[in-house]
Amino acid sequence: MAAGATAQTPFWQHANQNGSIPLNGNFGIVDAGIYKVYNPHNPRLIQWSAGVQGIASYGKSANGFLSDLYAAVKIGKVEILAGQKRMTAGLVDTTLSSGSLAMAGNARPYPRVQVAIQEYLPLYFTNDFVALKFTYSDGYLGASGINYGSVPRISDTYLHQKQLYFRLGRKSHRYRVYLGANHQAIWGGEKEIMPLYRLDMLKAYWYTISGKTLDYRKIGNHFGTFDIGGEWHGKDWNFFVYRQNIYETGSLFKVTNFEDGLNGLSVKRTKPLPKGSSYFAFHSFLLEVIGTRNQINRYPISELTLFERANYFNSYVYQRGWSYYGSGIGTPLAPASGTTDDDLPRNNSEFTNNNRFWAFHTGVTATWLHLKWSFRGTYSRNSGSFLTPFEGVKQQVSLWLGAEKNLNILKGCSVYSALSSDIGKLYPNTYGLSIGLRKSGFLD
Repeated sequence: MAAGATAQTPFWQHANQNGSIPLNGNFGIVDAGIYKVYNPHNPRLIQWSAGVQGIASYGKSANGFLSDLYAAVKIGKVEILAGQKRMTAGLVDTTLSSGSLAMAGNARPYPRVQVAIQEYLPLYFTNDFVALKFTYSDGYLGASGINYGSVPRISDTYLHQKQLYFRLGRKSHRYRVYLGANHQAIWGGEKEIMPLYRLDMLKAYWYTISGKTLDYRKIGNHFGTFDIGGEWHGKDWNFFVYRQNIYETGSLFKVTNFEDGLNGLSVKRTKPLPKGSSYFAFHSFLLEVIGTRNQINRYPISELTLFERANYFNSYVYQRGWSYYGSGIGTPLAPASGTTDDDLPRNNSEFTNNNRFWAFHTGVTATWLHLKWSFRGTYSRNSGSFLTPFEGVKQQVSLWLGAEKNLNILKGCSVYSALSSDIGKLYPNTYGLSIGLRKSGFLD
């Protein structure tokens, strides 16, 4: 793919791309991977999978890294994975969403060890009416500067992640309800940061995963969502509504903040179009409303008044906040401070200088004249953070329009192009164009 822009790379060109897209506006990129996937028709109890994906780009400088690099084994429905692989958490339409609040697929995949049931597993004692899936993983993020502690920097920080979701309703039912929660915590270096507590790594890990407090303090920086959703399968269309409600450090066991969260409606076509049709037809539509302005935290992690409010996607301890290789792990609507307009205030102790906003997001896919069309548009009203408030509300519009055409070569090849733009006061005003060639499918 080759891309050019009048300033930095527009928001919807790089957001939720797993950290693969450079931010310097003008670049070329090659993204290639090979995967061994599970065979759903294989009757064996044990199967294995693996994948490797390399990304190389050249803009103002050359850059290359491995995005996915993992091996996994599945025993029945349970999968054990080691390595780095793309991941999201939360109820959301991943194809068009602005991004799940806790883990959006915005940053590079981080190395981890994970045990999971990836697909909903029906519980036989409920006559398959209730099904569940879960994930439990621990990963490595690297070094971090320290805002408040006995040392200015530690060499190792970790990300603990777990989620549990239930589906009420069988696959054959037209109506289904989903509910569950995810919990993430960044931790590490407690022995150096708080030497008076003499907290070794194993004990710090237990405090982190359990949410247990130590002298009125939570160990680690916690963030997650409680989710609920409903799905209706119609004859021609599927409808999915969902809500993600935020909890942050200190409020894990008492949700008091119902104002903040993500609300979504997704509609998808199920009835196929006539073969060879070239007329205009919608395939999917998404509308989301996201709010993070309240950030009330009834159970502070310490007795300091500074912590009476949350600070989503930032950390009062770790300067890295909710980031990996400079990109946010959570929703991209809370961007890294370095990507916002130079005139906006920022604080070196915070990863993002804009975690208080209201955003309205939409996405559409359609076909017309044998082309696949897709659109994303976001309007947001941004207020900065409690530590770095903006002078007045900064309005922002980010747009993306793409078209893709299948080619009768190489068995699964297509050419695509996209126009993108940022207009407003949060990011530098910019316009961009990208073109590329995509090949996917089996090697045969």
